[in-house]
Amino acid sequence: MSSQTETPRSEDERQGRGVLPIAVDAMGGDHGPKVVVEGAVMAARRNGISSILVGNREQLDPLLAKYSESDRRLISVHHASQFIQMDESPGLAIRGKPDSSIRVAFELVGEGKASAVVSSGNTGAIMAAGVFVGGTLPGIARPAIASLIPKGVGATPTVLLDSGANTGCQAFQLVQFALMGNQYAKSALGIESPRVALLSNGTEVSKGNDIIRSAAMMLSELEGINFKGYVEGKDIARDVVDVVVCDGFVGNIVLKAMEGSVGLVVDSMKAAMEKSFRAKFGLWLAKPILKSVFKDKLDPSAYGGAPLLGLGQIAIKCHGSSKSRAVMNGIRVAQKFVDEAVLEHLNTALGHLDSKIGPVDHEGGGNGWSRVFEKRAGRAKKGGRIAEESNGGNHE
Repeated sequence: MSSQTETPRSEDERQGRGVLPIAVDAMGGDHGPKVVVEGAVMAARRNGISSILVGNREQLDPLLAKYSESDRRLISVHHASQFIQMDESPGLAIRGKPDSSIRVAFELVGEGKASAVVSSGNTGAIMAAGVFVGGTLPGIARPAIASLIPKGVGATPTVLLDSGANTGCQAFQLVQFALMGNQYAKSALGIESPRVALLSNGTEVSKGNDIIRSAAMMLSELEGINFKGYVEGKDIARDVVDVVVCDGFVGNIVLKAMEGSVGLVVDSMKAAMEKSFRAKFGLWLAKPILKSVFKDKLDPSAYGGAPLLGLGQIAIKCHGSSKSRAVMNGIRVAQKFVDEAVLEHLNTALGHLDSKIGPVDHEGGGNGWSRVFEKRAGRAKKGGRIAEESNGGNHE
């Protein structure tokens, strides 16, 4: 197992507030530990957040030594002799590499030495390590990745989940995603009554497949959820709803397609600029506005990372290509989750649902959940009343 090192205490800890550092997987991601160290230093310098860098000490100590003592004051290194490659099988890697940086990071949280985990590494390995070490919240069948999608100027981002952790989800899992996204929007984004919708191929109640329609039936009658029915892909970046729910296969395609669209716009602007002096001058005049839009709103690094909702510990997944700014913001998001007690709020919300519906059979969504779906489906066949009630998301 990994060796233990002394973690420096932050100002808050010295004042008796018990603020724990964030465990940062320093070996994950495409750009190596250098950008992770830079991001941790930036988080300490700008936000006063302490971190434990988990990884190979021989690589991390020299990188950290390049910074001043004041920059390093809130940062320590915890040695882990192994790391998981991006193309490794998550389950096999977690079991076969007990001293991997991502697994050790979760163990630090479990031992009460850290408050959350941040990683840019293998998504499946992060999920597997989280489940293996800390488990899931009571009643959760599958954790989900919640990504923030920017909207127009002044609007709060849309929460999209799942954006890559699960494929082939059942209806009761989509309902759980909706509940977790709803609580995330409340706790982390400050939205009093988040508008929740299912992603479908149309806003009409007849659209979607059986799984989507079953999830809509359930959500339409759940108390405490401001369910708006269905939305289409074009609505995600508009101020139509606050939480969009889908399975991870669809969500990841949506996320990557949107990233590609932003790249297309940037490349097209660069190409246009090279064609004439007038275009160059016009873009030069617009540079401050364009920088604000693309860097602060459309750049994924501005949002730091996506939380893995449903795990028993706080975990933030940064993009594999994350650089120092994204790592810094990932650490900031993790600290916000700790400060806002998001995990506790999620646990409470899911507990209230389970007390009404009954326990969940994770293999098939059985027991209370299946009885609810069977009941709703039977009523829908008789008159379509449930389908009509779930039409709140029709924005055509």
